[in-house]
Amino acid sequence: MSEAELWFELNGQRLTCRLLRARRRTYALRVVADGVLELRLPQRLPARLVPDILHRHRRWIAGQLQRRAQPPAAPDFGPGSAQRYLGDSYPLQLASGRRQVQLQDGALQVAVPAPHDAAAVSLALDAWYRAQAEMLLPPRLTALAAALPWTAGRALPPPRLVRLRSRWGSCSAAGRITLNVGLVLLAPALIDYVLLHELCHLAELNHGPRFYALLAAALPDHRERQAALRGQRPWQPASKR
Repeated sequence: MSEAELWFELNGQRLTCRLLRARRRTYALRVVADGVLELRLPQRLPARLVPDILHRHRRWIAGQLQRRAQPPAAPDFGPGSAQRYLGDSYPLQLASGRRQVQLQDGALQVAVPAPHDAAAVSLALDAWYRAQAEMLLPPRLTALAAALPWTAGRALPPPRLVRLRSRWGSCSAAGRITLNVGLVLLAPALIDYVLLHELCHLAELNHGPRFYALLAAALPDHRERQAALRGQRPWQPASKR
């Protein structure tokens, strides 16, 4: 893997971008530290295209840097704290007993042996969110795929459901879709945006003009949904002490 480095300005801030050449089909951009980006490139992608790639992703870069400058507050798993599910907020009700989570009477009710233990409460919620994701996400992905010309009638492998720290989903070169368990915290319209985004990658494994043309055809308001998604954060349970 070869490596080079360049710098560019964004909103008056000087940023460094590490360029890594590797055997891959598409490029991948990520923020690795404050003011430092990493751009992984296919071996044959011309270097002259790099400034255009960075320019097209300038809003995403700015958003990532802003998120790093404003670290999220520690999650609250105390009684009455607001917990998200399918775009709505529910107060948390805690009780002592065998571990159980249920959405009932307008509240997210959690029973654990030690309800004062935030890590135990969040672990119970984590398991419940995963169960909801396993129930809701695969069939919705299948339903959306059935309406797309390039996936209609095609048997898709079941998506991988994992907890990701910063991404909502991904699609591999082999056509395997990975989805964040925490998607079930989002409103259904935003869940559909993420699923359709990854389904479009089955036809175009990049973020070029043809990819966005497919996404626009499948979801005309995809830009509005993308903007709404920027303000959301993936689910993270409380860390154990």
